[in-house]
Amino acid sequence: MAVPRKELTSTKNPAIQRFRDAAAGELDGVMLVEGKRLVSEALDAGLPVLEAAVSPRLDDTNVRQRLQREARSFLECSDDVLARMSALDTPQGVAVLVQRPERADVDLLGGDLAPLVVVAAGVRDPGNLGSLLRTAEAAGATGCLTMKGGADPFRDKAVRGSMGSVFRLPVIHGKDAAGVIDFCKRNRLQIVVADGGGDRPHVQADLKKPMALVVGAEAAGVPAELLAAAGARVRIPLREPVDSLNVAVAAGVLLFEARRQRS
Repeated sequence: MAVPRKELTSTKNPAIQRFRDAAAGELDGVMLVEGKRLVSEALDAGLPVLEAAVSPRLDDTNVRQRLQREARSFLECSDDVLARMSALDTPQGVAVLVQRPERADVDLLGGDLAPLVVVAAGVRDPGNLGSLLRTAEAAGATGCLTMKGGADPFRDKAVRGSMGSVFRLPVIHGKDAAGVIDFCKRNRLQIVVADGGGDRPHVQADLKKPMALVVGAEAAGVPAELLAAAGARVRIPLREPVDSLNVAVAAGVLLFEARRQRS
């Protein structure tokens, strides 16, 4: 059933601030999603659309009609008004507020006999974190823990970087090192740390067991508590003089090796 359309013309309308607050992560349980592709991904994932703002720039009739049917509030805006609501330099004519997926610890295991959970430790760049989530989904990880102190995976830049993976891949944000270790102990996951000083190359490590793969930012690395709790520390052999990889690239190498071993 289509919701009533509202025309938003004033740049002082409270809806503008709601969208800005969502972009800044200041609306509890709410994500900002922009652009016709990402909005389509959110709709396909079944996320409740709390509010939709659409301008004449949107050239996708299907997305517009779906939002008219499914959004709890539907706002018709001018391009100028939507630009004030957008976190993009070049808005694409559609921005929506969606309800953030709520996940429990058990969701990260995926009901799998050999879960593969990615732990992002101190990844502060939201674009890198988004790419990491996209890589994790592509490689068949069952879930992801993004640690306290790192970027919020539900903020707009990380959402865009994930290209929609954050809508589908179970993600929990905000555990500290002790919380991650406790999660792994309770669920009998071996902690495997990606570490340039690791004792074995990744292709020689056993990545078939139920495991939590811990990857850290290039600068800060992995917290000492997780290094101490690791059942294995693996390295990716690199050709000199390169001594490190982007976190999403490193995770991809390790995750696809785990997938190869499990196939």
